[in-house]
Amino acid sequence: MRRRGPHGPLGEVVPRGQDTWDPARPGPLPAGAARTSQQRLRPLLRAPASPPAPVPGELVEPAPGGGRRGRAGPRGGEAGRAHGRPAAMGRLKTPLLLQRGHPKSDRLGRIKKLDLSNLQLRTKDLDLKLLNRMKQLKELDLSDNLLEKVPEGLELPCLQVLKCSNNQLEDVTPLQQFPALEEVDFEDNLYLTVNDNYKISSLLPNIRKINGKETASLMNHVKILNRELTSRVTAYWEKNYQDQLGSPALSRNFHKEFVKNAVKDVRYGPESLSDFTQWKVKMIAQQLVASKLTRKEEPSEEGSKEDDPSPETPVTPEGTPRTPATLEGASSQEYVLKLSAFKWKKRLPSDPPPCKRARPSTPLQESQPVPKEASLSSQSGSPSCGQSALAEGPEGEMDTGGQEPMELQPMHFLQCHSKGNSPDDFSTQLWACAFEPTWTERPVAHPPPLLGLPVGTSQTVATCGGEAVCVIDCQTGLVLHRYKVPGEEFFTVAWTCLTLVTQDGRKKRSSVLAAAGRRGVVSLIHVRAGFCYGDIRAHRKPIAMACFSPSQETHLFTASYNKRIILWDIGLPDYNYHFRSSQLLMLDTSATPLRLCPVPSCPDHYLLAGCEDGCFAWDIRLNESQKRRDFEMVFLFPQGPGRVHKRVDGLGFVSEDIVASKGCTPGSICLWSWSRSLAERGGKQQVTAVILAELQWSNTELSYLTLSTCPEKAFVFCGDEEGSVWMYNVRHHLEQQQPLQAKVAPTKILKWPDLSARGQKMNKTLINTAVADPTFTYLVALTDTNIIAIWKKL
Repeated sequence: MRRRGPHGPLGEVVPRGQDTWDPARPGPLPAGAARTSQQRLRPLLRAPASPPAPVPGELVEPAPGGGRRGRAGPRGGEAGRAHGRPAAMGRLKTPLLLQRGHPKSDRLGRIKKLDLSNLQLRTKDLDLKLLNRMKQLKELDLSDNLLEKVPEGLELPCLQVLKCSNNQLEDVTPLQQFPALEEVDFEDNLYLTVNDNYKISSLLPNIRKINGKETASLMNHVKILNRELTSRVTAYWEKNYQDQLGSPALSRNFHKEFVKNAVKDVRYGPESLSDFTQWKVKMIAQQLVASKLTRKEEPSEEGSKEDDPSPETPVTPEGTPRTPATLEGASSQEYVLKLSAFKWKKRLPSDPPPCKRARPSTPLQESQPVPKEASLSSQSGSPSCGQSALAEGPEGEMDTGGQEPMELQPMHFLQCHSKGNSPDDFSTQLWACAFEPTWTERPVAHPPPLLGLPVGTSQTVATCGGEAVCVIDCQTGLVLHRYKVPGEEFFTVAWTCLTLVTQDGRKKRSSVLAAAGRRGVVSLIHVRAGFCYGDIRAHRKPIAMACFSPSQETHLFTASYNKRIILWDIGLPDYNYHFRSSQLLMLDTSATPLRLCPVPSCPDHYLLAGCEDGCFAWDIRLNESQKRRDFEMVFLFPQGPGRVHKRVDGLGFVSEDIVASKGCTPGSICLWSWSRSLAERGGKQQVTAVILAELQWSNTELSYLTLSTCPEKAFVFCGDEEGSVWMYNVRHHLEQQQPLQAKVAPTKILKWPDLSARGQKMNKTLINTAVADPTFTYLVALTDTNIIAIWKKL
């Protein structure tokens, strides 16, 4: 079977002559140079009179209204805002409103469209008495001003379209005073993020477009979040506060205490939506406790359903029921999201355990319809448009090795990396994925063990393959962001957490995603804001692997086909996303490096790498004067009879000392000790790896099926050529002193389910990589056939 991709034959590498900047781009740039603010994608900032060409990448938001469209060039500060604008108009007057209103009239009450853009208006300049006389106003344009907020008290009952892009808005909740609003545009407001799109969808029942994008899918996602958050807040009340309701010693601050603790303790959804979910939890908690206290005071109304907001019909603060969002007229960019809607009915605490062979019977109106030809369905169940196929249960798993039993429930099978969003694309190869870390909040002065490593469950995963990088919520199966670069093929993704400083000096920790591939360029994506803020031209040949240092948040290792590993400092962006990257080290290899692993016990001293010709280690201490170095050690592994395998295409630490590696010994994965191997080194460059155990794996001759590890749970994962995921619980092997003679059987082999798509059976596929989150709650597998499989551990 022919394999291509980041670790395929070197003959498929992009020729040097093609590895230059596109003529439309402001280049070429030398290797290692960071793009300046005039040369990168800056969707938050408006272009000057002669804008520079943007980076040829676009951020496509599958959840419509969930982000910003790319726009290049800086807006600058006050001087930038004033460029090309008239002087400040001061407080609005009637003649100006009549002059800028349509249709032309001598009465404000007859105006239906008003253009107040580009006047340098501040919030204090808006005369509410004059504006409130415009009872027939349907469209209001406040773009390109200096508004700090939308003023409260605007009485515009007919307002349907509001444009307020390129201002200084920080809050969108005042928009709830416009119940008839259908379209809103608030792009290029520095402090507004994707969370505000969700708030608007939650507050406005008739909204159809946000920032020019249809909201059908977004409204559906908001409905799912609202239902789940309502369920969790209610469960939190019943567990912690229900019994206190009848107590005579009821605290005077009972209401505030419950709301405060609910916001603190109730968690759901990806980290990038935490602002929205906390805001929504606060609303739900306030409504819930108010209804409970009202019942306590008025016993005759107990049992009235009107006291509680229904999970199925979200209620706005004014009590107006939300109408279900229509899916008609959805844009073509939503196709990726439709493909990701193969989801299971969520099991609430009151539901009976589902049968593993039964197809869920969720009503169609509760999930987004999916074109029948685009869905992945199971042979064992009847077709159901918009639902995912239930994978075969006991037949698809094999427990071995006498370990405690594990059950994994298939959640979603997604096809979201298709070229041109084609439902027929089952050839795009998916290469790497990484879970967004849930970073510890303790200060750097008191770091946890292995500073920078994730703590807790994460359900947001980044995947790459083809010309796209996707950020997916594993629980709901929704694609939160999609970053696309035409002509690119992404091979690797890596997360870090940076401290970003806002314009007013506030500091905030935010997740940043680095993605790289065939072009040799590292794209830096601010996921919460929803855009790529810069590129680093790292190598002249494709990048096979990238990873961040666990001890230095801005230090990024990149491994390339040019037989080099480079350590970069990507820098900290300022409030305008200006940043400066620098090259710290260059490590030479004798063959293509495939996998990178900083050593957890000494992450600033050694870097371990699996290469085409073996496993090597480099001294990466920055206090040494030499900035270009050869490897310090090469590790030797036992070879099979008649075998000459040296390639190490899988590498990962299961603990601070134990390494799992794959490639040298066919049909097995080696567990070996880093510290004991170094202890027996004796100053030699060639180091014999001290093998503790060999894990039995597939006998396939195919290479580049990458393993991963879950150190917190002491698990090793590796996919195979049949679509199975081999899982090993190696906790009891971490402390053993003597090597095992027999191979260790897998704890479980998770078989590929019996799927079909567009009438085509998807019974077998290559699993390029399988990765679990730090607590092994979710397992994500990427395939050679453009399918992402997500399981949840029960």
